[in-house]
Amino acid sequence: MLFKDYNIEYFLNELSSDAPSPGGGSTAALVAALSGALNSMVYSLTVGKKAFENLNKENQDKMLKLKEETVKFIVASQEFMEEDRKDFLALMDCYKLPKITEEEIDLRKENIKNCTIKAMETPLKLAKACIDFYSNIDFAVEFGNRNLVSDAGVAASLLHSAIESAAINVKVNLNFIKNEYDYKKVEETLEDILSKSNILKNEILDKVNNIIYK
Repeated sequence: MLFKDYNIEYFLNELSSDAPSPGGGSTAALVAALSGALNSMVYSLTVGKKAFENLNKENQDKMLKLKEETVKFIVASQEFMEEDRKDFLALMDCYKLPKITEEEIDLRKENIKNCTIKAMETPLKLAKACIDFYSNIDFAVEFGNRNLVSDAGVAASLLHSAIESAAINVKVNLNFIKNEYDYKKVEETLEDILSKSNILKNEILDKVNNIIYK
């Protein structure tokens, strides 16, 4: 069954059980999807309302476009949930491969390396997708329904959490392949994303707090 077909209780039960998946990677992607959904709610309760009619044509068009992009982000986040599960299960299968002959040992080692790289790359792609979504939330804060600014703020907090969580999953896999992979480039990319995320999150939350708590 796909994650999108789970109800909340079933997902939480699976997450808290001894099942191999879902785990931290899929949860990080779910948090990203929740961020997108909250931001979409802001747009849904702005478009067609007085706040939307008061915008100029350029910003109306931009909001409609960003609303569509938000839906795409939610879908992509759900796909990352599935991809993470697939990667993890594939990696676990590698550890079950026979390791009696030298040929089997070498094949098993190569498969583990390749699947570990894949398991590292998926959360990295999630983090990259998330960092690009901040501008969408920022627009919702500035031009969305004023009564929903707090929800956009929560979306920003969740997005940062998704990025931090994805980063953990990158690092735990990257650590196993440092001797066989150009890990420095990944480390630099990851640190850049985390630094930018913290800055962008705080900038958005400052805007939100100045609006909702004077």
